[in-house]
Amino acid sequence: MTVREPKNAGEIAEAAGVARNTAEKYLTQLVEADKLATIQRGRETRYYPDPVTQYFDQIRDLVNDHRKDELTAELDAIRDDIDEWKEEYDVESADELRATVGDDLPASERQQRRHDAEDWDYYEHQAMLIKQAIQLYDTIEATRESRIASAN
Repeated sequence: MTVREPKNAGEIAEAAGVARNTAEKYLTQLVEADKLATIQRGRETRYYPDPVTQYFDQIRDLVNDHRKDELTAELDAIRDDIDEWKEEYDVESADELRATVGDDLPASERQQRRHDAEDWDYYEHQAMLIKQAIQLYDTIEATRESRIASAN
């Protein structure tokens, strides 16, 4: 689930320390369970984490691991950091910040700007997930409580 680019069954088997046929068996099950997606490259099937499943898993994890007020505080902290970068660098986006790396700057400053731009992108992604988690929080909790009540 942590691969950054699609891998074939042989590569996954090697990394997992299992036989290729064992890997293929479990990879097929994970595809059927919508945990993995596939792409064909020639005659080869490559596997990668299903992005939709990952998205919803991340939202579920945020709701499971944090109270709504904690999520709100984290969203506020992210916005504060982004506002600081906007003010410090006089830009409106991570890409605008990246474009300043071409300016006549010392190497350490260029490196810091690249790092801050990467963090900015990550924070924007996290902010999107946290917003969704906050919006769905009550629905997820009510669904969980309903299932627990019906199981008893």
